Amino acid sequence: MRLVYSIPDKLWWIKEFLPPAFYKDLHNSIIQQREKLKFHSAKGLWPKALLDYQLEAPDRLEIKDYKPFEELKILVKHNPFFQMNPEKMTTTLHSMKKGAGIDWHDDHKWKYGATYYINRRWNENWGGEFMFKDKFAHGFLPLVGNSLVIVKAPVQHKVNPVLSPIMPRMSIQIFMR
Repeated sequence: MRLVYSIPDKLWWIKEFLPPAFYKDLHNSIIQQREKLKFHSAKGLWPKALLDYQLEAPDRLEIKDYKPFEELKILVKHNPFFQMNPEKMTTTLHSMKKGAGIDWHDDHKWKYGATYYINRRWNENWGGEFMFKDKFAHGFLPLVGNSLVIVKAPVQHKVNPVLSPIMPRMSIQIFMR
């Protein structure tokens, strides 16, 4: 686990978040099974403002009682950068195909939002970058497999539209109260 970037008490980007073997198993199970999973569009579930400007809605699947995700929650709880209670977390798998993105928002209903990136290989020309801004800093974080971005509300952030016609942007989204 390696902290690569942070805005103190607002945003953390951690690479090599999971041990390599754990990440490989999680990656392979999700990527290989993605066509069989019963994803549902976020359209109609999310506020319209998250999908303005002609963005396609991500596909999502709320996950409960899936052992690797439960282990991920425990690792999130015990990471050295902040402490949270796993009983107050939700876990959702996101699949973002070409044209999908999320507009600027601040996750104001949650204390923290965390995005764990699954894709092992992601071309920088495929879009899907995580953008952030507040009054002191702004920028973007590229998609890097086995990395975790943690955002403390109310930091504004978004996901640029995915441009890849062949590979969806796959992530696990964890929200914490």
